[in-house]
This record gives sequence, C-alpha cells and structure tokens, in this order.
Amino acid sequence: MNLSVLEDIKKRYEDFVDMVNSYRKGKLGILSEEEVKAVKDTVEDLFVLEIFSCFERFLRDKIRDCLNLKACPFGKQTVINHIEYLKIDDILESLKKEAVVDADSLGYIKQLKRYRDWIAHGRNPRKPPPIRTVDFDKAFEIIESTMRQVEAKLKENLFKRI
Repeated sequence: MNLSVLEDIKKRYEDFVDMVNSYRKGKLGILSEEEVKAVKDTVEDLFVLEIFSCFERFLRDKIRDCLNLKACPFGKQTVINHIEYLKIDDILESLKKEAVVDADSLGYIKQLKRYRDWIAHGRNPRKPPPIRTVDFDKAFEIIESTMRQVEAKLKENLFKRI
C-alpha cells in the first residue's frame, strides 16, 4: 500500500463531489436538495471509511516492511500473520511514543478512527463518536501527512543502519 492508493481515493471523492454539484445545479434535476444532501453525507462517510482503511493497511504494510525477519527466531509467516491482529490503537500509540506523528494529528486520527468504527458498526445513536461530521478534505490531509511522516521516518532509520 502506498500513497498513490490514497490519491486514487481522493480523485474518486472529487469526481463524486462534481457529480453531486451537477445534481445541485439542476443540470440533472432528478433529486431534491434534501435527497442530494442525504446521499452526499452517506457517501462521504463511506469515503472516510475508505481513507481510514487505506491508512490502516499502509501502517500494517510498513510494520511488515521494517521488520528484519532474517534475525527473527520465529517462523516468518507466523510473525507476519500476527501483524494483522495488532490493534490500530496500539499502532497509533507506537507512533506517538516514537515521536513520528505530532500529538494534534494523532488526536484527530484517533477521533477519526472512532467515527469510522461508528459508521462501520451501524451508527448506534446511543454511542455517538466524538466528532459528528467529518470534513473529508481535512481527514485526507491529516492522513496523507501522517503517511508521509511515517515513510520519512522509515527512510531516516534505514540510512542510520547503513
């Protein structure tokens, strides 16, 4: 998983917004303003879910990439398989401990994760997320920035070993 996948999601989101704006401007005039807003809100939530899933996959892939499994006394496949069972909260905490990501970005990502969980598990009105709506562009920007910071840190550590 790399940043190009995230860029593809952003492009699809922008195409979706253009399509919604066509409906709004009356070019297609099939849906009422309220119906357009309801569709837009629902689909935007799915885009948030997708960028967070992309981010989570990116982190797991980077963990896998940075492991030096040659020196590992355990079976390579066993170690790799268990990466999938790490909690995303634990992975985020490790980014904080290693000072890879600033506290504000990490705090927002944790809120975004809770929002993602809320969407994925049926939008339970009794357990609302800390943020009720998500600005896709802000979420994208923070996730992209964090992914770039992780990649930069990995490159920095790679050169320290040489």
